[in-house]
Amino acid sequence: KEVFRKQLWQVADYCGIQVLTYTILSNHFHLLVRVPRKRPLSDQELLRRYRVLYPRPTRFQTARLEVIQAQLATNGPLAVDWRQRQLALMGDLSPFVKLLKQRFSIWFNQTHDRFGTLWAERYKSDLIQPVRHSLKVAAAYIDLNGIRAGLVEDPKDYAFCGYAEAVSGGVRARAGLLRIFGSDSWSRV
Repeated sequence: KEVFRKQLWQVADYCGIQVLTYTILSNHFHLLVRVPRKRPLSDQELLRRYRVLYPRPTRFQTARLEVIQAQLATNGPLAVDWRQRQLALMGDLSPFVKLLKQRFSIWFNQTHDRFGTLWAERYKSDLIQPVRHSLKVAAAYIDLNGIRAGLVEDPKDYAFCGYAEAVSGGVRARAGLLRIFGSDSWSRV
């Protein structure tokens, strides 16, 4: 669950998706995310995001990235192709969830000496319009999963949810809840 949590933040940063809150259970997860409008990204931002996704690149990835950087400087054909492939994965919910599930499945299968798919079903998504208390209700539903599953009595005690991460001082998790509550003060939230 901790590996999934770390990968969640990495993939969200790479894809430009804002995680508002989450819960990771043993056989499924819930996410409340905001998908910002797509905007032009500089090559520097694309490279930063790539490095977030691959914090410990292999020698091959490092060498390839050096070639890509040289191509980006001249806007060569490799750079144009690389840029298009990266942008296709950003600012869209489907590639975000696919990449998250895929990366976790690869890690899990390697760690547990197994192969094949890990997730039984395609993800389900619901569009929530930010009216009245809809985001607060969705966030509460997600963060209270640990209680409904009988794992804890208070959501702050379930380490794998956005609320607990925020209460323990997690900056990114707090930012998500601040956005849900439309506030800039954590103490008020």
